[in-house]
Amino acid sequence: MDRVDEEIEIPNYFLCPISLEIMKDPVTAVSGITYDRQSIVQWLEKVPSCPVTKQHLPLDSDLTPNHTLRRLIQHWCVENATRGVARIPTPRAPPGKLNIVEEIKNLKKFVVEASGREETLKKLEVLAMEGETNRRMMCEAGVHRSLILFVVKCTREEEEEGQHLKGHLDESLRLLHLIGVPLNDARALLIENDQMLESLTLILHQQDFINKAYTIVLLRNLTGNASSHIVERFGAEILKGIIGFLKDVVISSFNLTSPSVSATLQPSSSSVRSKLDRSLVIKRGVTAALMILLETSSWSRNRTILVDLGAVSELIELEISYSGEKRTTELVLGILSHLCCCADGRAEILAHGGGIAIVTKRVLWVSTAADDRALSILSTLSKFSPENEVVEEMVCVGTVEKLCSVLRVDCGLSLKEKAKEILRDHFDEWKRFPCINLGYQTWCGCTDDSSRAFSILSTLSKFSPEKAVVEEMVLLREHFDDWKKFPCIDVPRLTKLLSS
Repeated sequence: MDRVDEEIEIPNYFLCPISLEIMKDPVTAVSGITYDRQSIVQWLEKVPSCPVTKQHLPLDSDLTPNHTLRRLIQHWCVENATRGVARIPTPRAPPGKLNIVEEIKNLKKFVVEASGREETLKKLEVLAMEGETNRRMMCEAGVHRSLILFVVKCTREEEEEGQHLKGHLDESLRLLHLIGVPLNDARALLIENDQMLESLTLILHQQDFINKAYTIVLLRNLTGNASSHIVERFGAEILKGIIGFLKDVVISSFNLTSPSVSATLQPSSSSVRSKLDRSLVIKRGVTAALMILLETSSWSRNRTILVDLGAVSELIELEISYSGEKRTTELVLGILSHLCCCADGRAEILAHGGGIAIVTKRVLWVSTAADDRALSILSTLSKFSPENEVVEEMVCVGTVEKLCSVLRVDCGLSLKEKAKEILRDHFDEWKRFPCINLGYQTWCGCTDDSSRAFSILSTLSKFSPEKAVVEEMVLLREHFDDWKKFPCIDVPRLTKLLSS
């Protein structure tokens, strides 16, 4: 609507209580309050209650068009057209359940017959884009089941019917991405359609980058609530396709440098298709791929397969080039911590020039979960790969310094214990490096030299009166009477330290 002059007085009952704008399609809820249709539908998708009366309103509650009020608003707009008020067009009636059911019948029909496929898919996509209510009705009517059957059919007949059928496959995958698969239906779908995983695997090995993202999200939806043995027995071809998708993401880095990516990210002439945010689809695909790999890597058999497929290198490259996403980092570090449990996985991390460096960088950088997984990786590497080259690399990339920082900052006790254990295990090797602060490592508990530890504590208390250090001294003073009873405590030295 064009901007209205400030002098025009708009009747209050023309305004939507939610958006505070003139209503274009006024509807009355069962609570008796009138809202603009778009505003109340968006509200109910998040909060199932009336904004004014707080009465419970389910998402599928009746919204009755207020034709009288709409005509009054349209008449008022016409009368004030000379003052810059634009006329509000008569809204199109929203699709009802009968419309959706009719298109579903057509959808089930063209799984077998070729006629009307493209038109039906486009109509269903338009309906799905119009709101959560339509998408929920589609799931209730079993649209996802018919689409999955059609996807299986497409992958088996694509070579015969060529590009025309590929277009239908694209539309079907996009529509499945929009409406999703109900969690309570996923397991049954996998059991009933024994060819489904094979068909999805074929799509993962095609060139269409967006279709790969759709397929991986669908695969995650199907397996998210399924039995663990289904995920455990994922074939190498599925895992290879998922890793290949992550490799494409690394190559492209959303800069459209990869031919397979740029071909599928070009603007489309379809107005419905252009509404889909491709970057968001790819991000969802990356998250879904990592969640699948995290679950599959819980089994030793799959770890060997993933390492052989080059998963370690691709995960490290992904974390280096795809930084900034908290969830992505947590998942990557979780997978790497699983793959570290096998010797080949540790060897791959060490063989990558940025493996230890990127894991070290993520400590104290993302979240507590990421810290825990990163320290688990460093702990495993230091225990089972204690070669001189590894110890030296940890010094060069700042691992030792970061471990000392973990002991210095306010974080969980378990994280501090992991850091202290790594420092203690390699104290004798690291103390030979001139760049290592030997005194600080001693203070952190990496040696039993109590005399040096007291000396350092005394120096810190005098020349580093930061809050954290002061709190440490307060803690020592509070428990002095209890600790002095132990024969291992140097009471005179501790007394002198606390009195300084």
